[in-house]
Amino acid sequence: MIDGYNAGKQGYPKVYQQVQTQAADEKQLLVLLFDGATRLLRDGRRFLVAHKYEQWAECSNRVRRILSELILALDEGAAPELCGSLKALYVYVQRLITEGGLEEDTDKLEEAIELLQQLGSAWKEARLTCSSQRTQNAA
Repeated sequence: MIDGYNAGKQGYPKVYQQVQTQAADEKQLLVLLFDGATRLLRDGRRFLVAHKYEQWAECSNRVRRILSELILALDEGAAPELCGSLKALYVYVQRLITEGGLEEDTDKLEEAIELLQQLGSAWKEARLTCSSQRTQNAA
């Protein structure tokens, strides 16, 4: 989903990003998805402000696809309440992106960006916590 976007800007070839994504554990993959979605939406906001609607549409559609995939990946059998809350949050962010684009409302886009950043940060913290617990258990 996010492979290839901005690859040239960061100096990493697409192949490196694909290998990194394939080798990442599940939590790291979520961190990458949220980081990519945040970056895409920031870029998209700049395109929208500059009235570059085609580029805005590309960025916003990619973010909405990422969120749709995250919704589909939820395992409601494992944690129904958590999954319900995450689904509602992902749908809300999708709505902010859609409304923000239609209304050219950068405040709605900023709220969506902040929520994506918070979700990404939460997954980063969860990954670190799990990693440190595995290290302690191994010792």
